[in-house]
Formats: sequence, C-alpha cells, structure tokens
Amino acid sequence: MKRYSVRQIMVSMGAGLGLVAMLAAPAQGMAASAADKVDSGSAPAHAAPVGTVSLPLGQPEGDFGWAGVSGALRTQLDQDQTTLRTVGAALGGLKGLPAGRLLDSYTQQVAKVRQHVTDGMAQIQAYEGSINSLLKVLGDKAEDGEDASITRQRVTARKTSMGITALLVRMRVCDLQTRQLEGQLDDLRRKVQQGALVRHVDSPLGVGFWRRALSDGYATFRDMGQDEPRALVGVLGIGCLVMLFGFVLRQLATRVLASARGQASWGGVIRSQRALGSVLAGVLCGLLAEILWQGWQLVGFDSDGVPAMQGAYLTQALPVCGFIIGAGVSLKRWLLGRACLPCSLLLGGGILFYGALRTAEVSRDVGPGLDAVLEGAFALSTSILLYLTCRSSKRDQKNGAALGDVEAGSTGQDIGAVLIQHIPLHGVSALLMGVTAVAVLSGYISFAFLLNDWVLTLLYAFGAVMLLMQAWRDFSQFLFSAQSRLGRLWTELELSARRLAQMEVITTALVGLSLVMVFIALLQGRNGVSFIGTWRQLEHVFGGGILFGVPVSPRTIVGAALLLVGVYYAIRFLQQWLQTRLFPVTSLDNGARTSIISILTYTLWIAAGLKLLAMIGISVQNLTWVVSALSVGVGFGLQSIVKDFISGLILLAERPAQAGDKITISGNTGVIQRVNVRATDIRLSDGTTLIVPNSQFITANVQNYSAGHNPLKMSLVFAVPTNVSVDKVKALFMLVVADQPDVLKDPAPQSWLGDKVGDTVSATLAIYVARGTNSDAVRTAVISGVLARFSQEGISLMVPQVSMTLPSDDGSQT
Repeated sequence: MKRYSVRQIMVSMGAGLGLVAMLAAPAQGMAASAADKVDSGSAPAHAAPVGTVSLPLGQPEGDFGWAGVSGALRTQLDQDQTTLRTVGAALGGLKGLPAGRLLDSYTQQVAKVRQHVTDGMAQIQAYEGSINSLLKVLGDKAEDGEDASITRQRVTARKTSMGITALLVRMRVCDLQTRQLEGQLDDLRRKVQQGALVRHVDSPLGVGFWRRALSDGYATFRDMGQDEPRALVGVLGIGCLVMLFGFVLRQLATRVLASARGQASWGGVIRSQRALGSVLAGVLCGLLAEILWQGWQLVGFDSDGVPAMQGAYLTQALPVCGFIIGAGVSLKRWLLGRACLPCSLLLGGGILFYGALRTAEVSRDVGPGLDAVLEGAFALSTSILLYLTCRSSKRDQKNGAALGDVEAGSTGQDIGAVLIQHIPLHGVSALLMGVTAVAVLSGYISFAFLLNDWVLTLLYAFGAVMLLMQAWRDFSQFLFSAQSRLGRLWTELELSARRLAQMEVITTALVGLSLVMVFIALLQGRNGVSFIGTWRQLEHVFGGGILFGVPVSPRTIVGAALLLVGVYYAIRFLQQWLQTRLFPVTSLDNGARTSIISILTYTLWIAAGLKLLAMIGISVQNLTWVVSALSVGVGFGLQSIVKDFISGLILLAERPAQAGDKITISGNTGVIQRVNVRATDIRLSDGTTLIVPNSQFITANVQNYSAGHNPLKMSLVFAVPTNVSVDKVKALFMLVVADQPDVLKDPAPQSWLGDKVGDTVSATLAIYVARGTNSDAVRTAVISGVLARFSQEGISLMVPQVSMTLPSDDGSQT
C-alpha cells in the first residue's frame, strides 16, 4: 500500500475544507441573516423573519409564507417612512446650521432605516425569484384537463407576485428617500465642518470668554448626576491599571529577552519582540480595559448601567486606549530600557479625552463657553505633547548611536521607522503647535480642535497600520522560514524554499491590501475612534458596489480566489490519487487513463466556473449577451477554435488515437504525448514536438500503428557476414531480446536469414511490443544490444533497414 506524505494529506484536507466552505457560504450567509433578524428587536420586520412563518407544504394554493412576511415588512416600512418624514421635516425647518450632536442623532436614525430597507429588499427579492420560477413552471395559461389545484396555485402565485412587486416598489422608493437624506446630512456635515473652521469666539485673553465659560461650567456641573463622576473615576482607575499591567509586561519581557541573549544574536532577539510582541501586548491591554470597564459597570452603577448615549463614545474608546498603551509600552527598545511610553500616552490620552468630550456633548447640553474651553484644552494639550514627544525622539536619534548599531544587525527594518526617518516630524510638530496656539488665542478654537483631531486620527491610523504590517512581516518571516522551528514541518510537507518565498510574498501583499482598507476605515471613522466604528467602516468598504450590474466587493474577490485555489489543489490531489491508487489496480491502458483524467479535470473546472459566476451574482440570463457575441464570433474567427474543441471532445470520448500511440498524420510520424481539448502534442523522432489541431484527426487520414489490441511488430534487418554460423546469429538475437522487458514473449520473437548480398547475408529479427509502448525507445535499445553483443563476439554488423507492421486479428499483417 502506498504511503501518503504529510504534505499530500494536508493539501487534500485543505482543498476539501476550502470547497466545503465555498459551497456552504451562501447557506451560512442566509442562516446568519435569518438569525440576525430573529435576534434583533428594533424593528417589527425582524420580529417575523422568513424562517419563522409556517410554510404550507403540499398545498398548491399556499403563498410560501408571504402573507406573514409582507405584513411585518409593511409595518416596518411604515415606521421607517415616518422616521424619514420626521427627519426630513426637522432638516427642512432648520434656519441655520445644526449642532454636531443633532446631526449624529439624525445620521443614526437614517442609518437604521437604511439597514431595515436593505434587509427588507433582500427578503422581497428572494421571494420574487421563487415566485417567478414557480410561474415559469406553471405556465401563463391553463391547459385542457388541468387539475384545479394547479389553477388555484397559478392564481395565488400571480396575486403574490403582484403584491411582491408593489412592496418592492415601495421599498425602492424608501431606499431612494434614504439616500437623499444621507446626502443631505453629508452636505450639512460638511457645511458644519467648514463653518467650524471659520467660526470665531471671544479670545481666551479676554475676560468675557472666561466669564461665559465659568457660567456654563457652573450650570453643567450643577445639573450633573452621580453617573458622570463614577464613570470618570472608573476610566481613570482603568487607565492606571492598564499602565501598570503594561509595565509588568515590560519587566517580564525584559527578563525573557535577557535570558535569550546567549542563545540568539542581537538582531534575532530584537526582531523576535519588535512588532509581534507589541501587538500581543496591545491586545492583552485592550481586553483588560474592556473587562475592567464591564466589571466597573456592574459594581459602580445600578442594574441599568451607564445610559447608552452617556457612555457610548467614552466606553468605545477605552479598549483602543488600552491597546495603544500596551503596544507603546512594549513597542521599542526593551533591551536598552527605552520604551515608547510618551507617544502611547499621547495617543491613548488624546483619544480618551476626545471620547469624553464627545460623550459630554451628546449626554447633556454643554454650553458654548465650556465647550470652547474643553476644545481649546484638547487642541493645546495634543499639540504640545506631540511637540515634546517629537523633540525627545529627535534627541534620542542624535544620542542613540548604540541603538543604531544594535538595529544594524537586524534582519529587517521597521517600516514605520523607515518612513519616519524621511519625515521632519520635529518641524511639523512645532508648526502644528504654533498654528494651534495662534488659532486658540485668536478665538478660532474650533479650527484648532478639528486640526488636532485630524492629526490625532492620522497618527493613530498610521501607527496602528504600520505596527500591524511590521508584525505580520516578522511573523511571516518566522512562519515561512525553512530555518525556523516550523522548518521541520515544511520539510515534511515537501515545500521548497522557493515555494515558501512565493507564499510569503503573496500573503504579505494580501495583508498589505487589507491593511490599506483598514487605514481608509480608520480615517473615515466618525464620532471618535473605536473598534466598533472601525469594524462598521470595514464592512462598508468590503461591501463594495455595483459594476455593470454585478456586485463587486473585496469579500467576493477573496471568496472567488479561495474557491479557485481549493479547486486547483483538489484536482491535483484527485489526479494523484487516480494515478497512484486506482489506475494501478485496473486494466485500463495509458490512453484510457489520460482520457479519464482530462475529462474529469475539465468537468471540475467548468463546475468551479459556474460556482464562481454564482458567487459574484452572474446568472445564465446575464450571460445572454456573451453567448450572443460568441455565436457571432463562431460564425467568423472562432469557427476553427470551436471545431477543434468539439473534435477534442470526440477524441477523448471515442479514443481513436490516445497518448502513447504511434501514428502518421500529414506525412509526420511520431508518438502522441498528450491529447488536449484544442490540440494534440506529438513527439517526432528528432525530439521535437508537433502540435496538431484536433480537427485534423477527424478530417484527415491517420495511420495508427498502435490501434486495436494487436501488438506492434518491428522487423530489424542486419547484414551478417557469411562466415558466421546461422545458429549462433539466432542465439545471439534471442539473448538480446530476453534482456528487453518491453519486448513481448507472446507472440514470441522470430529470426530468419534472407538473401545473400556480396560477403553478407540479411538476418531479420522480428519482435512485438504492446500498444502504447514507446516503440522508438524499444527499437533503439534492441539495436544497441544486438550491436554490443555481436561486437563482444567479434562480429561486425550493419543495419540497413527497420520496418514496422501491425498484425490483424486473423494473423495477417497490415
């Protein structure tokens, strides 16, 4: 029994899992969508999904549960249209620009309506397709003698189709209204931002500014309840605990790396902890921050916890702050005792401050004076801390020659460090601090706030993406390295160093594209930085769009790529299994085996192509214009290609000529190497390959020396000196033939003497080879053996001619 290697087993398992995942993806998506609709209680439409309506199976007059679903959808649609009218009336009644928190509230309402409409349209289109398919089966008109139940089912299906069409039109109108409102809100948001850039308040250098700030602050704190101080205490306490946890991680990593100095090079030690350890520490700190906040909610608040609008932005920013602090503490220079703590505190504190400010603006009516003070404090603190951090980094770069020497031994270089080296951060931060100070002191506080908010978001997005990219590079160099601990596994899988390098390059490119989308999602995030907001933006980015009526999205592209890779490895494994396991225990010849493998391969690729078209949303109806274009092309330039393709199918099915046959076609004699769908490869006697279109095998005369079940007879004629004994010549012939395994024993080889020419007499050796055997190789081996054997006996021979014949079934030769 043949033993399979680890590589063969894992490749087959991976291919099978890939195919199962691709085939199960639509069903899983439908199940997940139905589960989301059942769990969501925000809309009546989700309270009665398709899966919960009883389906009257076996009743021809049933509407497949459409009555219950349509009622829920209409109720939800009425509520959504009421919401749109309310928001539209509110926007139409505005006399000036609305506040930012009011725009956020309207945007959230419209986003919920948009989600309801999208889900409803998906359900309606699913029913529409089912009903239309049913109507096609039932037909437009009743036939003579038709059963009454079929007639009732046709009537019900038509009424259901009309109801589906009417509701779908309403849904599309609602979707259009939602898009219009979203555009209107986006325009208002841009106007608000543009107005904020030029909005002017009293200068902080004047007394009026502080008088108004104190008045608004007193009014705000007077109305403040007990939840706000508790939330503030919880956030500060969690921040301190996360910093302490990061410090412990730093000390632990320092000890671990110190013990590894004697076993690894400096570069290897730094590479092992540079980015990958930072990501792990950041994730741990982020999880710790979220767990601590959930625990504080249970301990410090009542059963209701923090109100939704009060803690939304602040609590969503906590895990991000924990991730930044954890990654910053563990990011750099553990061995030299230099951590990136100031930068991490700047980013984490700034994001947390922004979240608290947004929470305060949304949870209660903060006066303009207090709002200006908070925004100014945020802008000034952010710009000053950024300047101090960049100045400290510049000083470290000048005095850190030892660090540069250490990193020179590294096997790679930090991507972020390479980019930062070419950016004058110290000068840019000084300019930002100067512009912020001038803007705040001159009364343009909103401009300074938005500018620093944008800089903070850019720093967070850039730092996170560069950190993740460098972490993946470090991990991939360890994962795909033949010298790593996984090298033994790659050796078992029989993967070469070149294949590992290809996998590393491809995966790094895919991860890079994904991180570009993450960067875009981070920059597009509104209302603060949060993992939830980033995930929603990623869903929007991965949702893609419609291109020429076909939905195109990164998710679909990745799924299609995985399908093709899975099918490719599945076909390779199946071919190997057929050739090594099944075919050796059968009586199939080489030609039949090649035909089976070729037909099976083309069938699987066609099925994969149809599945791929279904995944990207292209049906047979969408391919009508493609078929029309191909039909026109067949009439002109593609006619010969189609003819060769059909001829190839005939050759594979009937097998008049197959791999291993020796044939003569159009005056060329050779052995068939491979029968493809369009052309056949024939190896000629001079070693070259002749590519013959398959249509010639149907239209031209082909002489097949290996046809049927009869063996191929080869007659080798030698010129033997007359002074050699006849019995000795025959004995030497039989000795040579006995050493050739491809020469058949039945029919037995024959030899005889012919005419005398001068001092020589012709001696003929007739041998038989099986169908599909390389007759040229057998002939060469026999002639070489005869010449060598006679040369050992001191007999000189000549080979005047070689002939090949094909015996018929009755024993005659053709």
